[in-house]
Amino acid sequence: MFLLDTGMRAPSELINIKVSDLNKDCKELNIMDEISKTFGRRIKLMLSSELLKDFIRNNGLKSEDYIFDIDPASTNKYLKRLGQRIFGEELSPAGEKYSNLTMYDFRHCSCCYWLPRYKNENALKYRFGWKKSDKIHYYSELLGMKDTITEEDLLLDLTKTEMEKRLLESEKQNQILMEKFDTIQQQSNEGALLLADLQRKMKELQEAKQN
Repeated sequence: MFLLDTGMRAPSELINIKVSDLNKDCKELNIMDEISKTFGRRIKLMLSSELLKDFIRNNGLKSEDYIFDIDPASTNKYLKRLGQRIFGEELSPAGEKYSNLTMYDFRHCSCCYWLPRYKNENALKYRFGWKKSDKIHYYSELLGMKDTITEEDLLLDLTKTEMEKRLLESEKQNQILMEKFDTIQQQSNEGALLLADLQRKMKELQEAKQN
């Protein structure tokens, strides 16, 4: 799950991660420059945070301990046996046998998982430590990525457009009503002034008659 979540290079980056590289209660990982093939980066752990906390606690790991103290060759052999036991000699969407599964394949899987979820290509490249956009194509195409647009997506766009139109019309109507209200209020004020002036003149006439 950690490899799927981070999409980090395995084994090179994976085996060099320490407990001290985790921040914000295991919700953020700092991949240092010195262990990265391209550049260091600070990424969010969106899927594996709780599992990672349990793993560290259950194994009594300290700040400077490496989290994954593994032998890469042995781990890959285990993954191949696991893939064969579960899927036999079946082919994956990428055309490779599951019995050839390695840690590196999780980087491909992670790319396919995060690609439709990231709204910004540069943000996706940052997470995976890529400098060029062609890496996105390479890591996703080989695992059978496909067009995921649906009629519901179009409906959402149309609904959004319709709502924007209605909101604009409502704002226009409110503006018209406010202008009418201002006009009525102005007329009312003018009427009050005329009435006051009329009352003043009538009072002056009455006083003149008395004199």
